[in-house]
Amino acid sequence: MPFLDVRDLEPPQPLIKITKALEDLKEGEVLEVLGSRPFVHLLPRLRELGYSYELKRVKEGYLLKIWRSGKPVHKEDLEGEFVIDENTNVGKLLDRYPKALDILIKYGFTPLKNPILRRILPYTVTLKQAKRIRGLSDERFRELLEELRKLQRDEGS
Repeated sequence: MPFLDVRDLEPPQPLIKITKALEDLKEGEVLEVLGSRPFVHLLPRLRELGYSYELKRVKEGYLLKIWRSGKPVHKEDLEGEFVIDENTNVGKLLDRYPKALDILIKYGFTPLKNPILRRILPYTVTLKQAKRIRGLSDERFRELLEELRKLQRDEGS
């Protein structure tokens, strides 16, 4: 049974390691992950991607067991006004504007090049959190937001 201990890692490293381990997860296998936090941002996304999980508090932290459960469920709500600002969820941005991927990569969000990471990682962070993680200056972040908003205007929504 595959096992990961991500207790000593800072975000987004636990998520990156889990995502890579899920790439190799075979039908019928269970991935066990021991973490210091309860994986609250990851759990809803796992279901959408067709995984089942069990999470329990253990003496050492939180034990998350993940296995394949069938077809992914897509629940993204693309209705209504979509505001691009520092609180925008990166995953929802990419769902609505797939061309935003190239813009984000251009501004240093290179983990998004990996299609497996792209299925989970962006749904756990906002643009503001991604700015901090990637060490973007305020000026570069403003440029990023302007470019994303231009894309939004060009695509007409």
